[in-house]
Amino acid sequence: MLQMNCSNCAGLIKSPRLSEVQLFLCPQCGEIVVVENVAISTEKPPVNLRASLKNLLLVARDKFRLNKSNNLDIQTKYSIDKRLAKLLRRDDFRLDIAHDFFVQISFDNHKRSARLLNISSTGAAVEFFEMGQLPVDDSDTKFQLHFPGQTEPLSFHAKVVWSGKPDDATMSPTITMGLKFNDIDEEARVSLWEFIVNAETSAAP
Repeated sequence: MLQMNCSNCAGLIKSPRLSEVQLFLCPQCGEIVVVENVAISTEKPPVNLRASLKNLLLVARDKFRLNKSNNLDIQTKYSIDKRLAKLLRRDDFRLDIAHDFFVQISFDNHKRSARLLNISSTGAAVEFFEMGQLPVDDSDTKFQLHFPGQTEPLSFHAKVVWSGKPDDATMSPTITMGLKFNDIDEEARVSLWEFIVNAETSAAP
């Protein structure tokens, strides 16, 4: 980006066209001034955190695909990039699910289907539509989801960390619930991470 100070009001004028014209309309004072003393702006553009993270996820997806093609073992796939492993363990990214994707929650002798609202490498939020028995806060459950293209569902233990009705639906029969994943083995964690990466990087920007 090119910039100069207005000779009339001393306001800052920024435009890539300053190199192409001799006169320019100052947006501050509205006067037409001579283009002179043009400099290159050193100001960095604002960072789009979502876009930056998506770029990182694209790199992650490519690395996982490369690792798969090279027939590397699961542990090597998971530790190939320390930054990605750190991102994965810190739960810095949560994937919002825009379409209907259902999971199964098992507890005591009950099994309930729930719509997945969002998911990360360490937890998820789900929504129950039908009335019935639900796990209570701090209780242990079995979380099961079936990824597209996989024959066997992914299962691991999860603890209920919060529950309640949607904030904007006081009369809604639906109940939302937050779950924290426990004791996920390396292979399951990699599968979960690949699902998150592929879903985010395949979505429209």
